[in-house]
Amino acid sequence: QYVCVYAFKGEKIKKALRRDGRFKNAIFQKHCVLSEFSENLNHEFSNPVDKLDGKTLHVVVASDENQPDSQDDFTLVKTEPNVAPDADEAETVGSSQNPTNTQQGKNQDEKTKSTNPSTKQYVAKTVVNSEEILGILRDQFPVLLKQLKQREKLKSKPEVQKFFRAEYDKSVQSFSEVYKIKQLMKLSGSVCQIREEKFAKGTGFLLFGRFVLTNAHVVKDFLESPDKLSSTKHLKAAFDFEHLDSKVKLVPFKKQLAAYCYLTDADKSHLDFALLELDDVEKITGRPGLLSRYIGGSPPNRGGICIVGHPDGGIKKADPCFIIENLQEAADKHISENVKFIHVMTRKSFGDNWDIYKNQINYYSCFFHGSSGSPVFDEGCYLIGVHTGGYVYPGEKGKTRSIVEYAYSIQPILDMIRAQAKIKGLHEVVNTLEAYSNKSNVSGTAEQDNQTDWEMEDSD
Repeated sequence: QYVCVYAFKGEKIKKALRRDGRFKNAIFQKHCVLSEFSENLNHEFSNPVDKLDGKTLHVVVASDENQPDSQDDFTLVKTEPNVAPDADEAETVGSSQNPTNTQQGKNQDEKTKSTNPSTKQYVAKTVVNSEEILGILRDQFPVLLKQLKQREKLKSKPEVQKFFRAEYDKSVQSFSEVYKIKQLMKLSGSVCQIREEKFAKGTGFLLFGRFVLTNAHVVKDFLESPDKLSSTKHLKAAFDFEHLDSKVKLVPFKKQLAAYCYLTDADKSHLDFALLELDDVEKITGRPGLLSRYIGGSPPNRGGICIVGHPDGGIKKADPCFIIENLQEAADKHISENVKFIHVMTRKSFGDNWDIYKNQINYYSCFFHGSSGSPVFDEGCYLIGVHTGGYVYPGEKGKTRSIVEYAYSIQPILDMIRAQAKIKGLHEVVNTLEAYSNKSNVSGTAEQDNQTDWEMEDSD
C-alpha cells in the first residue's frame, strides 16, 4: 500500500516521482497534488521536496484537465548526490537566451546538447544477478516474448510496418466476414427481451423448442417459489424488437418454471439461470433453438466473441469484443485510463471479494443493464455462454461504469437443468439435453437443487 520515494533536496516533486518509475503516467497528465494524511495540506507537483522528508502522503486528483508538460519533464536527471540539483535548470534557462558572441553561443550549444535526452547515448547493460527475475518475467509473458523475438529479425522500417499491420489485421477479422454476419443475424431472431407489461427486465433466448433461457436474477423478483412465477405479475418474451417501429411479437410465459438456479455448485461454478416455458409458440415458428449451436467442450480462453441482446432496455444490438486473458492486467489498464475514479476502484480491487468462478468468461463489452441473459457466441458463431454481469463502480453523474464484464459458460447450466428436470419428471427436457450432458459432472448436481439461493452483486 505504501512506497518510499527518494529525492534530492531542491528538486521538484514531479521530477522525483517521475524518476522513481513506479507511478502511472496518468498522475502527471492530470492536475494532481500530494496530500498529507495528518493535516489538510496539499503540495503542488511544482513545489520542491524539501519539506516532505519523512511524511506520509497520497496522490489526489485536483483537476481532470490535462496539464502542459514542464521543462523538467524533459531534463535529464543527475543522480550524483554531490551535484547541485539546480544545475540542470540553470543550463536549460541559459540555452533559451541569445548568445553575446559566437564562442559563447558555441559553448551554450554544447551545454544544451549535454542536457538534451534526444542526443544522449544510452548503452544497455546487464543487471548483476538478474538471471532469475529475467526468467520469471519471460515465463509470465510468453506471447510478448515471442513477438519481440520476431521483431528483432526485422531490419527495415517497411518490414516493421508490415509486421504490426498484419497483427492488427488478424485481430479485427473476428466478426467482419459476411457469412458470420449472416449467421449471427439468423441466430439473433431467437433472442428476445424479457418484459413485465411494457417494462424491460432483461434478455433471453430460445434454447430449444418452446424454452427460453435467461439469468435467474432477471426473474427473481417475480417468483412465488423457485418453481413458479408470480400469479399477479405477468412476464412476456418480446421477439423482433429491433427498431422503435418494430412489430414486436409478445409471447407470455407459463407460470411453472422448468428449471431455476442461483448458487455456486460443488465444482466452483456459479449458476445464475432460469429456464422459462413459452405459453404459445405459433407466433415465432421457424426460429432456431440456440442449443443447436452448442458443441460442448471448454469455452475459449482467448479470441473474439459476440453478444446479442437488449442493453439498457433498448432495441436488439450486437457487440463483438475480445476475451480477457489476465483480469489483473485489465483492471490496472482501466484504472490508469480513468485516474479520476482511482479512489473508487482501489476499494473495489481484486482483493475485495471479486469472486472469479471456474465457469466465468471475462471480456470488455458496452452491454450493461438490461443485457443479462444475452447469448454469447465464439468466433465460429457457436454458443458458449450467458452474459451475466460486470465489475462495476459509480461514475460521473451516477452513471454506472464497468472495469470488466463476464458471462457464465453453458455446460454447467445444461447439467443442472437436466438434473432438475429429471427430478420433476420433465422427460422432454431430459431427453433433449441427454446428448449435451457432461456425464462426469451430472452426479451430485441434483442434490444441489435444494441449496439456499444467495445474492450476487454487480449483476447487469
